[in-house]
Amino acid sequence: MDSPTASGSRRGIALPLAVAVFATLLLALCTVLATRVSITRLLECGARQRDVERWTADVARLDEVLTMSANMAAATGDMRWRQRYDQHVPALDEAIAALRAVSPTLFDRELGADTDAANQRLIAMETKAFELVAAGSAAAAKALLDGAEYAADKQIYAHGNHRVQAALAGFTSHEHEVARRFSTSSLIATLVLTIVAGAAWWSLATRVREAKVSSELALARLQSAAAEEASRQKSRFVAAISHELRTPLTAILGYTELLSDPGYPETARADALAAILRNGRHQLQVVNDLLDVAKLAAGQLTVVVGPVDPVALVDEVAAWMRVRAADQGLELQVEYGGELPRTIPSEALRLRQILVNLIGNAIKFTERGRIRVIVRKAAAAPRVEFVVADDGIGMTPAQVERLFADFSQVDEDLARRGAGTGLGLALSQRLAVLLGGGIEVHSEPGRGSQFVLSLPAPEPATNSEPSVSAAVRPGEPTIGSAAGHGDERLRGRRILLAEDGRDNQRLVTWLLERAGAEVVVVGDGRQAVAAALSSPFDLVLMDMQMPELDGYGATMELRARAAV
Repeated sequence: MDSPTASGSRRGIALPLAVAVFATLLLALCTVLATRVSITRLLECGARQRDVERWTADVARLDEVLTMSANMAAATGDMRWRQRYDQHVPALDEAIAALRAVSPTLFDRELGADTDAANQRLIAMETKAFELVAAGSAAAAKALLDGAEYAADKQIYAHGNHRVQAALAGFTSHEHEVARRFSTSSLIATLVLTIVAGAAWWSLATRVREAKVSSELALARLQSAAAEEASRQKSRFVAAISHELRTPLTAILGYTELLSDPGYPETARADALAAILRNGRHQLQVVNDLLDVAKLAAGQLTVVVGPVDPVALVDEVAAWMRVRAADQGLELQVEYGGELPRTIPSEALRLRQILVNLIGNAIKFTERGRIRVIVRKAAAAPRVEFVVADDGIGMTPAQVERLFADFSQVDEDLARRGAGTGLGLALSQRLAVLLGGGIEVHSEPGRGSQFVLSLPAPEPATNSEPSVSAAVRPGEPTIGSAAGHGDERLRGRRILLAEDGRDNQRLVTWLLERAGAEVVVVGDGRQAVAAALSSPFDLVLMDMQMPELDGYGATMELRARAAV
């Protein structure tokens, strides 16, 4: 989403950009047209000027040729001059027609009727002279051409031609001047448009530079605000984590000290052990959530999908959570609706983790009433829905939007009232997506909340496979588990335990041996590899972090050697 600053910057740039583009396009168009028209008109005017000069010279020369031919015929009595006369008359007519075509109106006006009449009389007298020469009266022909009438008409004709030539010369000169002025005006207009376009682009560059600086400042402010908010979130998260770790740890240490006191009542020892176990599980859940979120962020958390019995798993989780609900005076009910598939494709560990988070969240924010867990088949598509509904405080739409953000709770008031790390729901949503589903929330302040976990279910034809109960999550032994009953399900099994913590060594060894197993304990991964290669084991339990060689490295080395 664009920030208001960015949107305002774009609006501020739009006008200068439009002006710059328009001015540039207009400049290019005007430059091309003006250059083309100016050059064309200048060339045409120059050519017309040269043609007028040439045609004027031709008229003067040809007129002299005709006059000389008539006079030579009269002087010599030779009629061959008549042939020369007749040969040059068409050329003279063409030259006069070309001059008239330059500007007919101007030509006719400046030539005048007197010039045209004088020209007709001159032609008639010259034709008469040739006829006299042909009749043998050359002297009469010469007298005609030397007469005052011929001379007067010749002068009238010469004056008329001079007026026409001067007028046409002025006309072409004016045309050339107009073309030159047009060219100059085009050049000035082009220069003005160039200045306008340059100013527009300069203004645009300035606006862009200012917008860039403004955007950078806005981005810096947003980043600073985001960093401050992230710092506040992390501070709240660290405080919440500290509280969530210190509180159960204080209870564990306190009850442990009480149990070590010989004067502590024997009747209270069972409650103390239950408190230690309860707080230890809570602390382990916090650590597991932290590790899972880190794996998700690094893209390293994967799920192993297999057949899971939804009814058995929900019953198991409900049995755990009823104790927590009862501690707050709440009732936890489980309902199964419709024909459910015997198994669904999922991972028991992660599905249990999601349900524990959803039910725990409902218990946390419900002061009175009940928690309902409903397992039903979805109305559309082959999916199963796990609904966790409570009669708690509910949430506003704005709070629901922030519900699945990492390291956050819906608001400070709820954070104080419900404690917690703010990881559970964010982690649950991501785990649901990894399992092919998702979580929807419906809530209303004061009316409670409803979380709906939707997961894929098999088609009806595949529902005949046997039910598979969910396994207990490693590291979370429960009261009533196989190890807790003291049976010997592991009798005859030889197990290698690689664990560097002495307390954990004693605890796990006691549990395994109580189940009938033979346990060999080593303190690091290097010893585990040596022990596994030296003698056979039915099972190897490997801690992840150990000195010398960690559990990952030891497992990879054993697999490489095909020892297990």
